[in-house]
Order: sequence, then C-alpha cells, then structure tokens
Amino acid sequence: MKKSFILKGLSALIILSSVGVAESAVNATHNVAHAEKNVKEIKNGNIAPYSSAVSFVSASGFSVGSNTVVTNKHVAKKLKIGDRVFAHPTGDSANGGVYSVTSKVEYPGIEDVAVVHVGKSEGGWNFDDHTTALPLASKAYVGERISVIGYPKPSFYGYKLFESTGKVVEIRSWQVTYDAYAEPGNSGSAIVNEKGEAIGIHYAGDREGTPDQKSYGIYFTKDIKDFIYKHMKN
Repeated sequence: MKKSFILKGLSALIILSSVGVAESAVNATHNVAHAEKNVKEIKNGNIAPYSSAVSFVSASGFSVGSNTVVTNKHVAKKLKIGDRVFAHPTGDSANGGVYSVTSKVEYPGIEDVAVVHVGKSEGGWNFDDHTTALPLASKAYVGERISVIGYPKPSFYGYKLFESTGKVVEIRSWQVTYDAYAEPGNSGSAIVNEKGEAIGIHYAGDREGTPDQKSYGIYFTKDIKDFIYKHMKN
C-alpha cells in the first residue's frame, strides 16, 4: 500500500516536472523567436526617419526628395496614375496626408527599383512639407546595424508602421543581405543605417520558418543613386 502510494506520488511529480519543463521550453522558444524578430510598432510617424515612410495599398516606399518616392519596380508596375499614396500613416491616421501618383520611372537594369512622383494632397497639402527626405548613404558595411522601416501586411495590421532591426550579413554587387525580419508588404521599405541614411531598399525575404531566415534588398550602388538623383523632382 505504502509502495503503491510512493509510486503514484513519483508519477505525479514526474508529470508535473515534465509539464514545467515543456512550459519553460515553450516560453523560451517564444522569447527567442520574439528576440530574433526585433520588430516594434512606431506610434509617432512625424519624426525622422519614420516621417519618410509612405504606404501604397499593399506595399511600402519612402521619400528621397521633393515629391519623389522610391519603391520597388514590382510595386510600381501595379501602380496607376492617380493611385493614392499615404504619408507615414500609423494605423487609421494618415499623419502626413494622402497624395496621388503623377508619374513613375522604372530603373532600366534588372535591379528592383523605381521612382514614383506624387502631387499635392486632396486638401492641398504639399508632400515636402509633411515628409522627410531620406539621404542616400555613401556606402554600407557588413556587420553594421540597420532598420527596415515600412508597412508589413498593411491591410492585416491596419496600416501600422513597423521598424525591424538587424545587421548587414553580406553585400554582393547590387544585393544586400541582412537578418532584420520582414514580411510581405515590406517591399519598398527603406533599409536605414544608424545615421538615418538609406543604404538600399527591401525587396524579398526567406519564407517564415526557414532556418537562419534572411531578408534581401537592393544595395544603392553609384548607378542606382545616380538614377534616383536624376529623377528627383526639382
């Protein structure tokens, strides 16, 4: 009888211990995954560099100059003249106003870059007065800290602005690889260094759950920067 009671007690203790270990493992996994993503919602889009961000219906972009936005070529292909551009919205609030596409120019090379021009808002706001133009970095370095600033899954998250941080893993020709977490909708997001300069533009990422998940951007080479400068509105 006593032996049976002891065995039952040991069994209960083992079960409780197992549950505790499993729960700790789940919590640890959750915390690690959360730490790896390093993503935070930006509540105030009116300060730099966040005030450079713009949202299209299903993608991102950023201001680089007067009435001039940079985004991906695959994003620009879907834009029509007159489509709306939202300046650094944070959820339901389009803090910087709503503008319309007036023209677009695709980069002639294979790189996924395009320039989009916008006009005044419906309320007569001037785009330049309500956004901050991101300066383009002279160069980037492997290991430097960067942020991806844009609108992942905009319709799902309600056009909330997010910043994902990480570091540059590799720069090869026109492609930059980094470990900052990104999702669909981040296409066209600025890749920003710690000086607040754009080193490139996000265009793709590994499927979620891929071991050592990475993100990929177009590195702003001299040719690409020359293209952007050439097509800035005066």
